[in-house]
Amino acid sequence: MAISRCTIALLFTGAASIVVAPVLHAQDVVTPEVLVAADGKRQFRADFFASYAPVTALDMVRRIPGFSIVADEGRRGFGENAGNVLIDGDRPSTKSDDVFTILSRIPASEVDYIELTEQAGADAETQGQGQVVNVIRKVSAKISGTYEANIVAGTRYGFQPSANASATLRRGDTTYELNFSSYSERIYGFGPEDFKTGSAALIERRHYQGRGGFDEAALGGAIKTRVGGAKVNLNGRVRWSDGFDRRVAQYLNSTGTDIGDELLLRGGPISDINYEIGGDVEFGLAPKLNTKLVGLYRAANESNDSSIEVDRPGQPVTLFETRSRNRPSEAVVRVQNDWSGISRHAIQFGGELAYNRLDARFSAASSVAGAVTTFPASDVLVEETRIEPFVTDVWTISPSWKLEAGAVAEFSKLTLSGDSTASRSFKFIKPRAIATWTVTPQTTFEFRAERQVAQLNFGEFATSVDVTLGNQVDAGNADLVPEKVTNLSALVRHKFLERGSIQFRGEYQFISDTQDLVPITLRDAAGNVTARFDGAGNIGNSKRWNGELEITLPFDWLTKPIGFTGLELKYVGHYHGSRVTDPVTGLNRRMSNRPLWHQEWNLRYDAPAVGLVYGATFYTQESNNAYFFNEFRRQSDGVRSTLFIEYTKFKLGTLRLQVIDLPDFRRDRFIYADTRANSGLSQIVNRKRELDPLIQITLSGKF
Repeated sequence: MAISRCTIALLFTGAASIVVAPVLHAQDVVTPEVLVAADGKRQFRADFFASYAPVTALDMVRRIPGFSIVADEGRRGFGENAGNVLIDGDRPSTKSDDVFTILSRIPASEVDYIELTEQAGADAETQGQGQVVNVIRKVSAKISGTYEANIVAGTRYGFQPSANASATLRRGDTTYELNFSSYSERIYGFGPEDFKTGSAALIERRHYQGRGGFDEAALGGAIKTRVGGAKVNLNGRVRWSDGFDRRVAQYLNSTGTDIGDELLLRGGPISDINYEIGGDVEFGLAPKLNTKLVGLYRAANESNDSSIEVDRPGQPVTLFETRSRNRPSEAVVRVQNDWSGISRHAIQFGGELAYNRLDARFSAASSVAGAVTTFPASDVLVEETRIEPFVTDVWTISPSWKLEAGAVAEFSKLTLSGDSTASRSFKFIKPRAIATWTVTPQTTFEFRAERQVAQLNFGEFATSVDVTLGNQVDAGNADLVPEKVTNLSALVRHKFLERGSIQFRGEYQFISDTQDLVPITLRDAAGNVTARFDGAGNIGNSKRWNGELEITLPFDWLTKPIGFTGLELKYVGHYHGSRVTDPVTGLNRRMSNRPLWHQEWNLRYDAPAVGLVYGATFYTQESNNAYFFNEFRRQSDGVRSTLFIEYTKFKLGTLRLQVIDLPDFRRDRFIYADTRANSGLSQIVNRKRELDPLIQITLSGKF
């Protein structure tokens, strides 16, 4: 099945390339809607987006040919995760709100223009990005905003309402922003799970039926103003969330006889609160020196309780209970200086100081016939202090060549206390070089070499249990260190016609201290093995290679002669190869939780004259594999498809109706008697889930 899917993917990709080929060399159309500068910068005016009837700035950014939003890339440090979107020339000083959310709060009517830059060192705010958009808003004294109401319904999903609203008021040099969002969901799920012997003979079948829910509400705001010659931005956000799950199961043997029942109850998050405050001050210390100070602090309460009770005839009732309480927090201070004192050079230097903390408390207990077995607690306090000086030089070699070169040095100390104790220091040098060659305003090459250090997930230092997967224990690992990656990549991007683009990126990565699943062994005072679990850990060196093809193909050149325009196809395909040495078997394999490929097709037809938009999206990916010390797990999903229609001339805004066909789900677990290296299969567990289509109605507007 995997081979046939891959073959189909290649055939579709080849077909798309054949269709694109005749228009790749077409003369780029420059109109008043799109202004192209000699250095390759493009300025998209409001008229360019008119046929798409955008409601928010996010709708507009998504329609820019050849551009994809880059969010948090999982690197260490605030500066290393800059993204590639600016608002009025500034990077938002927040980590709680992603750029998609921020853009969705800006009314399209308040956007003056969007500028696209495709050169190394595109902007001092987003160093390390070879492609950046800057959303420039109009200067207006009126109140403006956006709103969205959304309802999702389905046979197994109940009723899921959500609402979002934002408002902006400008008075002179001061802008006030306020936003609110809420979300609720109720999910109904059912499906069988088969337990078999190693030879695939059925032992037991469990029929599950469950109901879960999640509620969330958030309130945020920002103030942007000028004090003297300085720009001042302040922002804050608070979010509340609550959730629950209730699942029952009937156990049947191979002949269909009832042999037991199960009740799972899970609460979490339990009225959790998290908040963030942040801001920045930007000012000029000298005619050619600009300084920006950034600060933010965020904290949260994260809770989760669960219990699973099993009652089998003739056997005592068993009850397994867990309790988790986590309190993460983070504080960041960054100083960024931009100096333009040398001709054709833009130099940035400064430093970043960060403090991260996680207070994790976890406990579990098992009760059988009145006897209670308490598992060792996992109360861990993780603290990290990190200092990162940095320097970058963007050299304009010529109008067509630009080079960004720089380095970030990291000095950090990590300590663990409580049930796990450890203390270690890290020193990393993270150099980066990016060169861009603007062959023509339509064609750009990008070459990149850099060393990256991945962000640690502090939750992986603490133990947790997933009761939905047979009480799978994810053991905390006090020896975990960051993954280091040396990345070499090349990219070519070409624009054609007015709205078309094709882009291909290839990269090769050398990884040290590769993070994957590792066996974690617990021993008593005498050195005897008392238990073995899986957890996140480092498994040595590995390699990864990636390919990405993105095509945006408007069909106006083909359909206009026969009387209609507005048809567009977008294809995105990714290939992710990898090779690592398995810590259990000693053999080479792919990395865990890294599908080999995935692809997405988007077909859209805009008919602005009648205010209608039709479209369809299809997404599919290869199976996802995970390698535990005594288990191989494979998860497969079907094709996710979405069909939609929008009416853009509705008095209250844009009305969207879509049908989402969720993919079927299958999880296969192959469990070994001892380890995957020295024993045979002892059990096979197959889980299937079929989901009904969802109907979603959305009303979005601006004022």
